Amino acid sequence: MTKIWYIIQREYITRVRKKSFLVLTILLPVLVGVFMVATVRIATASQEKLRIAVKDESGYFEDKFRGMDEGESLRFIYLTGNQQPIDSLKDIYQNINCDGILYIPKLDVDKPNGIAYYSENELGLGTKDHIVKNLSDEIRNRALAQRNYNIDTIEFFDKKISVEQIIGNEKKKGSAEIGGLFGYACGMLIYVFLIVYGAMVMRSVTEEKTNRIVEVLVTTVKPFQLMIGKIIGIGAVGLTQFILWGILIFCINLLLPLFLGDQMMAMQTMQQNNQMMSNSESMQMIAEISTAFQDINLTRMVFSFVFYFIFGYLFYASQFAAIGAAMTDDNDAQSFTFPITIPIIISMVLMSVTLSQPFSSAAFWGSILPFSSPIIMITRIPFQVAWWEQLLSMFILFISSVGMAYIAAKIYRVGILIQGKKVTFKEIGKWIFVK
Repeated sequence: MTKIWYIIQREYITRVRKKSFLVLTILLPVLVGVFMVATVRIATASQEKLRIAVKDESGYFEDKFRGMDEGESLRFIYLTGNQQPIDSLKDIYQNINCDGILYIPKLDVDKPNGIAYYSENELGLGTKDHIVKNLSDEIRNRALAQRNYNIDTIEFFDKKISVEQIIGNEKKKGSAEIGGLFGYACGMLIYVFLIVYGAMVMRSVTEEKTNRIVEVLVTTVKPFQLMIGKIIGIGAVGLTQFILWGILIFCINLLLPLFLGDQMMAMQTMQQNNQMMSNSESMQMIAEISTAFQDINLTRMVFSFVFYFIFGYLFYASQFAAIGAAMTDDNDAQSFTFPITIPIIISMVLMSVTLSQPFSSAAFWGSILPFSSPIIMITRIPFQVAWWEQLLSMFILFISSVGMAYIAAKIYRVGILIQGKKVTFKEIGKWIFVK
């Protein structure tokens, strides 16, 4: 155990002290911060600041336009009592400090034709949608009123019907979709970790084998100790990097409002004004997000994430280490790693199926089989998966990870010392049974 600990320390400290580790660890949060600053700067700098004169011959929209201003970015100047014809106004709107003029002729609400906007520049998509939506709503309401329809009653029937879910004897408060997306994000994080740091284990083993360093190391430690120490050490490096990224990005999010507070508020205001959904729908979505997280058993979620994170990594890193030991040159990498990466890629595809049908047979077996369970089960948990399914999945993954580490150690023990010989999968299979 002491030798394994020394190997873990060596793998961890050697990589953490590398300039590439420090640069990448600091660079990613910095790039995130730069991206956020650039987004705020561009959004606020490119925000339209328009003053639009409104010539309304119909008389329908005076009250409507009084509530359509969007802060300083969009102002409507309603030309009340102006008797000049549109042919005159469309040429002199700049004299009243406006960027354009919106002309609304006398309308038949059944055929609202003739509305036009005169300017030297086109309207942005957000501004155009804002105007069209408000005009359409007003015309719709007036058309309904002419037919003696009760507008409030029609708006009532336009509301979406909500369907409550009673799971067992408990009422589910939150949105399953939002909880599922949270599980999807956790599964994606595990996927990235498996691919990136599993491949790092393989490269490390290959480098030591190519440089013949391993021939010196095996004189003092057993191949199994060397492999396990390498897997744990590199996994700890990855975990450290993920934690540091999280801390640094969190700190950047706290500091940005101190330097860009006014601009961020302006951007948020612009986004709120340009959003396509109504305020009631926005509030409903916020409420659903809040209740969805209340429905999620965070203790279960965190425990499950840590378990599948650790043993999923052990399961796949052992395979990468075994392949790294069996490789004699870089040309073998693609043919040898293909059988390992295919189940991970299939798991990613299966995640979308799991989100839409979390209790289908494909999702069930994907969460049970150890090749996909670290990614699929963590996606299913927010959907209130039965405990027996999760415990069965965890038990199979635990046994499979330990068994895979044992098999990988058998391959590692033989393959790590082979040089200059082309190795096949058939020969690797024979190494498993070498005593």
